[in-house]
Amino acid sequence: MAGLRPLSPAILFSDKDIVMPNRRTVLGALGALPFGLASGPLRAATPYEVTMLTEGGRMRFSPDLLVVPAGAQVTFTPASPGHNTQTTPGMIPEGAAPWRFGFGKTGTVTLSVPGFYGYHCLPHRGLGMVGLIIVEGAGMRANLAAAKAVKHAGQSAEAWERLWAKADAVMTE
Repeated sequence: MAGLRPLSPAILFSDKDIVMPNRRTVLGALGALPFGLASGPLRAATPYEVTMLTEGGRMRFSPDLLVVPAGAQVTFTPASPGHNTQTTPGMIPEGAAPWRFGFGKTGTVTLSVPGFYGYHCLPHRGLGMVGLIIVEGAGMRANLAAAKAVKHAGQSAEAWERLWAKADAVMTE
């Protein structure tokens, strides 16, 4: 993979297009300015959300590829009770904490260690319900080769192939 470049924290990647944070997200971040909450990087305070969906019989995360700065919080929200999210073994940076949120439960994770975080929905992993979060920062490529080397079964293997191609396109100048 040729030269990686920093990415804008406001860009979220879905299956179909690029999605920008909504008005509530932007106004909420701007509203913190008068209270001095923006003394650190405002980027890290931006709330990010991944929705667990079933659409037309297809189960997926939206967005399935998310790029965030180190320290960002990502909330996983199920649109139906049959989904969960958890890290995929071998697909998180060294020193990062894995997560596992119960079925039908909303959960938030703070991603402080730069790198590549693979995750899936346990009952729908074999159907390709997988996602990737890229956390920007120094050393972010340290677990890239290991994460890409993880083997996947069923439709998950095809989903990861598409997801890595999408990530490579985003990361290449």
